[in-house]
Amino acid sequence: MTLANMGDTAIPNFSNQNAYNPLQPPKRVPLTLSPEQLERISKAETFRELSLIRQELLDTTPLRSLHRAGELAPFAIVVNLIHDSIIRQSVLLAVGELAKRGVGTPPVPFAFLQFGSGGRYEQALISDQDNGLVYLLPDHLDVASIEKVHSFFHLLGATIVQGLEEAGYPPCQGNVTCVSQKWRGSVEQWIERLDGWASHPIWENARYLLLASDARVLWGESAIFQPVLDHFRRMLAHNAFLMSRLVSNTLHYRVPLGLFGRILPEVNGRFRGAINLKYGVYLPIVNCVRHFALSNGIFCSSTLERLSLLREKGVWSKSFCDEVEKHFRPLLGLRLIAPLHWEDGQYTSNSYIKLREMSADTTVMARGAMKLAIRLQRMTAKLPSVSEG
Repeated sequence: MTLANMGDTAIPNFSNQNAYNPLQPPKRVPLTLSPEQLERISKAETFRELSLIRQELLDTTPLRSLHRAGELAPFAIVVNLIHDSIIRQSVLLAVGELAKRGVGTPPVPFAFLQFGSGGRYEQALISDQDNGLVYLLPDHLDVASIEKVHSFFHLLGATIVQGLEEAGYPPCQGNVTCVSQKWRGSVEQWIERLDGWASHPIWENARYLLLASDARVLWGESAIFQPVLDHFRRMLAHNAFLMSRLVSNTLHYRVPLGLFGRILPEVNGRFRGAINLKYGVYLPIVNCVRHFALSNGIFCSSTLERLSLLREKGVWSKSFCDEVEKHFRPLLGLRLIAPLHWEDGQYTSNSYIKLREMSADTTVMARGAMKLAIRLQRMTAKLPSVSEG
C-alpha cells in the first residue's frame, strides 16, 4: 500500500508541444502531458469533456512508428500521469455533482483509493476501474449521524463510478469499485474487513487481501488510510499461515513458455496466435515481487518501488534486482502495444499481443521475461511464509 500524490506534487513536463490552442490541433507527439494539458484536465466541467481529453492524450496513432518494447517503456510513466490526472478530476466532479443536487459536501474527511494496476502506478492505455473510499468518523457522532455519513459516501461512490465510466473507465468485472460496500467504508470498517478476510482466507478473500496490498491514495487525505495500513502490516507480521494462503493466489497464473524456450500462443478463439501478456508474463512477475515484499515487511504498492526496497534491505542481491527491473520496465512498454494489435477499444484485448507483429528483439525480450517469471514463481513457492513486521 502506498500513501500517494495528493495533486500538489510538481509533475515533470514531458511535452515539447506549444501551448494548447483549440483552433489549431496539436502535432501528434507520442503520449505527452504538458502544464497546459494538465490545466485543461483541471478545468474540465463534465465527465464527457474528460473522456474527450483522455482519448486525445492517449491517442495511439503516434505510437505506430515504434515497434520495440524498449522504445515504449518511457511512455508508461506519462500514461499513468494522464490516468491519475483524469481520475483525480473525476472525483472532484463527482463531489461537485452531489453538491449541485443538494446532497451536500463530504461530511467528514475522506480518501479515494486506487487498487490493481492503478494502485501500482502501472496502468496500460486502456484501463478499467479498481477503486475504493475510506473516511474518518469522529468519535462524537451518534448512530443516526453515522448512518447519514455512510449514505453520503454510498452516493458519492455511485457518482464516481458512473462518472469514471462516462470518462472512459469501465467498472472492473469483479466489482472492485467504491460503489460496492466491500470497497467503501470508515477506517474502522476497513480494519474489520481486513480481519474478516484474514480470519477466513479462502481463495476469494486472499485475492481481496492482495488487492488491498496494492492500494494507493490518489485523492483526499492520505493520513486517513494510515491506520488501515498499520493494521495490515501487524496482521501479516509472523503470520505464516496467512502468507502461505496468499502464495496459492500469487502462483495462480501459468507462464506460456514450453520446452526449449518456445512461446506458446493461444490456439483457439479470437486471440489465436497471440499471448496473454497480462496474465502470462506481467502479473506473474508483479505477484511474486509483491509476495516477497509483503513477506519482508515492505508495504508500498509500485512494483519498481518494491524492487528498490528489496534491494535496499538486502532481501535480493543488487544484481538480481537489476535483472528483474531490466525485464520489467520493457514489459510496461510492451503493454502499450496491445491496443495497436487489435484496435477495437475492448478492455479484454488490452491483455493480448500478436506474436507475428512483434519485432525480433521484442520477442527475445518477452521470452526472457517469461523465463524470469518462471524462476520467480519457483523462488516464491520455496519462500518461508513469515513477515518480520
